[in-house]
Amino acid sequence: MLKGIDISHHQRNINLSAIQTDFVIIKATEGNGYTDECCDMFYQKAKSLGKKLGVYHFARPDLGNSAIAEADWFVSQIQGYIKESMLILDWEPSGGHVSNVGWAKTWLDRVYQKTGVKPVIYMSASPMRSYDWSNVANADYGLWVANYGSNNGNANEGVFNSYPLKYWNFYALWQYTSVGRLSGYNGNLDLNYFSGDSSAWDKYAGGTPSNNSTPTTPTVQTKSVEELANEVIAGQWGNGQDRKNRLTAAGYNYDEVQARVNSKLGVNKSSVEYYIVQKGDNLTKIANKYGTTVNQLVSWNGIKNPNLIYTGQKIRVR
Repeated sequence: MLKGIDISHHQRNINLSAIQTDFVIIKATEGNGYTDECCDMFYQKAKSLGKKLGVYHFARPDLGNSAIAEADWFVSQIQGYIKESMLILDWEPSGGHVSNVGWAKTWLDRVYQKTGVKPVIYMSASPMRSYDWSNVANADYGLWVANYGSNNGNANEGVFNSYPLKYWNFYALWQYTSVGRLSGYNGNLDLNYFSGDSSAWDKYAGGTPSNNSTPTTPTVQTKSVEELANEVIAGQWGNGQDRKNRLTAAGYNYDEVQARVNSKLGVNKSSVEYYIVQKGDNLTKIANKYGTTVNQLVSWNGIKNPNLIYTGQKIRVR
């Protein structure tokens, strides 16, 4: 899992050299004709620092613009970034236009057609659950979801899991606060998690060139469940939720693979298992390690405050 920020000219004074982050997502364009004045400055600096990169377009169907026109404007302004940065549609238009799934799909298709890179779509949890995004999810466009809960600057997995995904199997990115703070910058920041590793980010950024006007079907993976189980046991697919995300993103059935792993390791999933809390642990970290959720740990152990556990505490994890 990678940690990162998204920025625009509103953070023009940020010193990216002073910020500890894995990736930087930058506003590039808005509507049809606007380019963020700080985009290339931020982009080149983040690139020089070896950060993973992303650029986004703020959609304005509320201005009467066509999706094709806005997509073409975005592509015209990011020519130097294609195939090295994640491409993103920021979907938060006003005036009820957020329900216009067709507009968003047309924009995504057009950018994919012109760049060979499948964009990711950003939206908050409410429109993600309220409208039918099946054609977007089925076309293999990734999801970046904003879900803050109390928006206190901290990631609360329990809040996120209480508002589950509907059309996507997993989120590519989760923006968990708009008031985050990082050492090196005296102001609020949008903070995010990417649910994969550096290699996974590069795949989102690199794309697959295509001359088709519509997205192609994702490549079907061919490894057997047995092969995957052996790779999981060897540590090649990570742990907990990260493992589930990576296997699902690669087109595999996580439940089948995990069941075979459990069988090979002689794990009885119905048995109760306990864990002794170590220094530096938190419930999110423990839940990821054991493939469960913070809510489940809280329920099993009668924990009143999910943010308060202590070293040496014995908690049920299965």
